[in-house]
Amino acid sequence: MTAWTRERLSNVAKRVVLHIGTMKSGTSFVQSALMENPAALEAGGVRYLGGTFGRQAKAVRDVYQSPSRRQRHARWRALADEAQTFDGETGVVSMEFLSFAEDRQLGVLLDPFAGVDVDVVLTVRDQFRAIPAQWQTFTRNFGKDGWKRYLRRIDASSVTPRGRTRAATSFRRSQDVGRILDRWSGDPRVASVSVVTVPPPDAARDELWTRFCDAARISIAGADLDQTKENVSLGYASCDFLRRLNAHLSEVKPRFYRQAMRPVAREALAPLRDSESRPELNQRGAELARDLNGRIRDAVSRGGFRLVGSFDDLPVPDDVGPREPVQEPDPALVRRAGLAARRHTLEGLGRASGPPPDDLDRLVAEVATLLGIRHGWGL
Repeated sequence: MTAWTRERLSNVAKRVVLHIGTMKSGTSFVQSALMENPAALEAGGVRYLGGTFGRQAKAVRDVYQSPSRRQRHARWRALADEAQTFDGETGVVSMEFLSFAEDRQLGVLLDPFAGVDVDVVLTVRDQFRAIPAQWQTFTRNFGKDGWKRYLRRIDASSVTPRGRTRAATSFRRSQDVGRILDRWSGDPRVASVSVVTVPPPDAARDELWTRFCDAARISIAGADLDQTKENVSLGYASCDFLRRLNAHLSEVKPRFYRQAMRPVAREALAPLRDSESRPELNQRGAELARDLNGRIRDAVSRGGFRLVGSFDDLPVPDDVGPREPVQEPDPALVRRAGLAARRHTLEGLGRASGPPPDDLDRLVAEVATLLGIRHGWGL
């Protein structure tokens, strides 16, 4: 054994923690806390591999886009190499897209960590809160379904596999906790799987971080959470505007769409949130949320997974109604969101804001055209 090999083996991390999601379960908060506290992590023998969410996201996308072409997985292998060579105890990957992994992708993801214990952490959220949040994510990624239609389409009891819509497919992939747990825990390369429940909204701000560290079995003293960022959420009317706008943007490539729409959402629409309502679950949606919470509880109990948090965070009430039918957002507020997006885009073009169209559909179409001009989409 060479001196270099002896030194390399002496520095092998004892284990790697893969925080795999789920979507809408506080992952952005955890990732921001990991990125903003490298010194505190280092003092605890922990490394957020790659240093940024972007590096980890690109590494995972490489695997998903070309699972059988391992020569294209250099960024993922670099994370594994870092885990095996840095001078510390635990390497961490926190990337919710990992929860999407299919059987054929698990091997590609786990093989580079051979010789290192792999512990998986899954965060889960109360579905009464997750379903509206998932619709927002859907509308911010080309989704065109209004809130009422979305609720109808994600109800698995009304959708056969052959007829499953994009809304249902993306929701199932993101929130089917039982399937995710079965897949990851069934792989012999995974040493352990822990489940963290997201605390209720009135919990202390650091509670999710505390639970994550407990599940990951890491001790981080002095982490500063004051600068930790969370995903900026939008109000009901702004989301409804976006789903209308998406009908005009179906030809835009996803990467270009994300680059353009993120600043629109953050700078033009997010400031309107406090004066907009939130989408409310109807009777069918509330029953679905209750059933999904029950399934998550059953999956965790059946699998004997370590639970950090409480099943009380996943309520399964006997009575969820009566609930009001879905109320459409105020058209005036949808129009206001459109005007904010129009003004933001015109400012980006360096143009003066002339009189907008009176009709909402025409306003949406004009915003799509302006975005196309600004970003060279050729719409």
